[in-house]
Amino acid sequence: MNAPDRPAAPGSSSQPTAQAAVEVRRASVVYPAAQAQDQPVHALSDIDLTIHQGEFVSLIGPSGCGKTTLLRVIADLEPITAGQVLVNGLTPHEARLARAYGYVFQAPALFP
Repeated sequence: MNAPDRPAAPGSSSQPTAQAAVEVRRASVVYPAAQAQDQPVHALSDIDLTIHQGEFVSLIGPSGCGKTTLLRVIADLEPITAGQVLVNGLTPHEARLARAYGYVFQAPALFP
C-alpha cells in the first residue's frame, strides 16, 4: 500500500495483478513431539501472505520465528500441515517441477 503523498515504487502498481506470484493462505506447520513428554512445535500458525509479481519483500524477525520455515514451504522443501500455498498459481511441488523459481540457501551447501 502506498502513502497518498508518495509515488509508487518502481516496478510496482497501485492495482494488484490478477494472479499473485506467491499466495499463502492459513498455512501451518506443526512438527510432532520428539518424545512422549514433549509438546508439538508450531513453527507456523495460520500464516497469510500475498506477494505480487515485481514486489520486493523481506522477511524480518527474531531467530526461530518461522522465516526459514515459510521460505522452505514456498520452495517445496517442507510440507505444510494445513492451509494452501501457491507459486505462480501452482502448488509448490508443481512450481518446483516446472522450475518456476530459484532458491538460494542461507549457508553454502553442495549436494553430492
